[in-house]
Amino acid sequence: MKDFMKRYGKWLNKRVLTAVGLCLLLVAAVVTNILVNRGKETAKESGAQKPSEVTQVSAQGVAQGAGFFASYREERDVTRTQELAYLDAIVAQGADTETLSDAQRQKLELVNAMETELTVENLIRAKGFADVIVSIHKGNVNVVVGADALNDEQVAQILDIVLRETGKSAENVKISTTL
Repeated sequence: MKDFMKRYGKWLNKRVLTAVGLCLLLVAAVVTNILVNRGKETAKESGAQKPSEVTQVSAQGVAQGAGFFASYREERDVTRTQELAYLDAIVAQGADTETLSDAQRQKLELVNAMETELTVENLIRAKGFADVIVSIHKGNVNVVVGADALNDEQVAQILDIVLRETGKSAENVKISTTL
């Protein structure tokens, strides 16, 4: 071993080892970048197929509404997941008692809003509406129904469900259609 160190010792100094380590890290970063970009390309390809499906549906008449509802739900789910992750990160960091309490309160409010939105959406769908989105935010409730128009009876049905399930006042509820 001593003979080996005498011959190759000058090659194994700290600078050389550092340079080799950096090269290995660089190679690992390039490989990771390639793999991640390959995953994005696959997602884009599969995403490129979805709009064509939506286009075919819109040619049949239902489409723009169905595409709107699907994309809205997807965007809402992603946003909610991010919000919950941020709040979980605050809780995990072990912040001061007040911040921790506030994060837990916000998380509970978000989960309650999600549950209420889902309940209201399903109850409105049960009344015969093709599709519906309910959004509860800062004391207001927005309802978007997949219909050309709503008559007074339908508006009253939707409003009754929203008021009963959310406890909000009628002036804080907005009901609209997609078309």
